[in-house]
Amino acid sequence: MYAVIKTGGKQYRVSAGAKVRVEQLPADVGSEVVIDQVLMVGTGDSVTIGKPIVAGANVRATILGHGRADKVHIYKHRRRKHYKKQAGHRQWFSEIFVSGIDNGAGQVATAEAPKAAVVDDLTRIEGIGPKIAEVLAKNGVTTFAQLAETDPDKITEMLKASGGRFGMARPATWPQQAALAAAGQWDEFKKLTDELVGGVKK
Repeated sequence: MYAVIKTGGKQYRVSAGAKVRVEQLPADVGSEVVIDQVLMVGTGDSVTIGKPIVAGANVRATILGHGRADKVHIYKHRRRKHYKKQAGHRQWFSEIFVSGIDNGAGQVATAEAPKAAVVDDLTRIEGIGPKIAEVLAKNGVTTFAQLAETDPDKITEMLKASGGRFGMARPATWPQQAALAAAGQWDEFKKLTDELVGGVKK
């Protein structure tokens, strides 16, 4: 069984067990979403087309993660006008696992969802608040181990790209703190964080 769904103004052909990247969905990693904008459902040789949607049909999916696509470069130029403009854009996306399709007529196709991704509380790191933790998660950094392996300059790039005032954060000690947290060395972690204010040594 397969279905054509509409989300984020775009259409996608999905089947149970498939992983699909769609326009970013306002849901946390590991949560389940139900998409009821089903435009078509196919089962073998039978196809049901909605008018515009198939009544009672829905697609269940699990959020695997959020991220940003490759940068699209935009260049505008006008001949003999001394005008040119360059810009870039990276679109946010959500990767979903399709765990079930209900065709609205009693037929259901299911697939076992993957195990939930491990997520650590990154706000325990001195200098990281809920909003910055959210930015890191959207860039695929959700655990202490991942943060420990991320270069501070790369973290700064992530924060600046997100806009706002996050670019003012100073992440130099975040990987060091994260390495101690990942190793379970909480006494050493506390000793280090006691010497920090906003992630910077006093």
